[in-house]
Amino acid sequence: MKRKDQRDITSFFSKRNNTNSGNPSTPNSNRSQANLSPSINNPSTQETNNDPQNHETQAPNEQQRLTEVDVTNLPQDPGKRKRIVDFPPDDQDNVRRVYVARKPCQPKNHEFPFRPFGQKNRRFNKNWFDTYKSWLEYSVEKDAAFCFPCYLFKEANAPGGDAFINEGFRSWNKTDAYEKHIGGHMSAHNKAVRALIDFENQKANLPSLFADQSEENKIKYRERLKASIKCLKWLLLQGLPARGHKENETSSNRGNFVELLKFLASEKEDVAKVVLDNAPGNCQMTSPSIQKDIINACATETTKAIMKELDGDFFTILADESADISDKEQLALCLRYVNKRGEVMERFLGVVHVANTTSLTLH
Repeated sequence: MKRKDQRDITSFFSKRNNTNSGNPSTPNSNRSQANLSPSINNPSTQETNNDPQNHETQAPNEQQRLTEVDVTNLPQDPGKRKRIVDFPPDDQDNVRRVYVARKPCQPKNHEFPFRPFGQKNRRFNKNWFDTYKSWLEYSVEKDAAFCFPCYLFKEANAPGGDAFINEGFRSWNKTDAYEKHIGGHMSAHNKAVRALIDFENQKANLPSLFADQSEENKIKYRERLKASIKCLKWLLLQGLPARGHKENETSSNRGNFVELLKFLASEKEDVAKVVLDNAPGNCQMTSPSIQKDIINACATETTKAIMKELDGDFFTILADESADISDKEQLALCLRYVNKRGEVMERFLGVVHVANTTSLTLH
């Protein structure tokens, strides 16, 4: 006889919700949670350099890394852009490079609209592009002027107004506002200009020389990481511990992981060139923290494979409890189900610590 309370596997790893505890969920109710990589609708329209009308595509959600297509289709019109700080930190310099390559948005052939100022109508003067060529931008979307270096590099808490950054400047009767925005030598605008110049000349800067890794070092790093992953995958497959009792260089047995890595290096010359004694002291890829990161990544991928094989079908949870040497309750969880080929499968999910083994806690 089937049980009435048939719950999805993901519900056992989330916090209990008292308001919904009485509502049983169907096996397919939480299948969407297994989809960890939502698709991104990338725009396909290519933008021209200084025509803001062709840049209709907005940047993607700030929680998602930018793809190559996303970067190519960043809006050119300053009135449509997201703030630099709203992009993922790892993508901010890429966004800056795109805009620096495009140069300021200066649509000189645009028919600038008039705005009433008292008894007169005024509009943006395209001759200002020649006067302030290096930094002045114009937004067709908002009919407003913007500052190119300040958008890219002005610090969030820097003194001075943000009229040329956020909503734009459109008081066309105040022609002295541009000189006021430029300010003195240490003004926020001039600091942003110097930051832009340094950014354009990064290859000549000493910090960039230290930060720039050669392609050869990157290849060696990948090979070193691959070797560590191979050794740990084999140990996980065999259910063997990675650490040893004594792992210093004077030890005759430095643990399964290091000894297996030494064996792999002795069999493959290309591995021997990049691991252990031939690896940099600060990039050995053998520390306990690195081992744990790789193991956690393997566990995540294994769980994804199990959930994909389960495909929202019926399953049984096998749970067994045992106290470790420190008298802490450890609960082992396994899944039992029938795969698409009709084979009975039992998959181990993991061991979790529980405060006690009462049915209320385990539920």
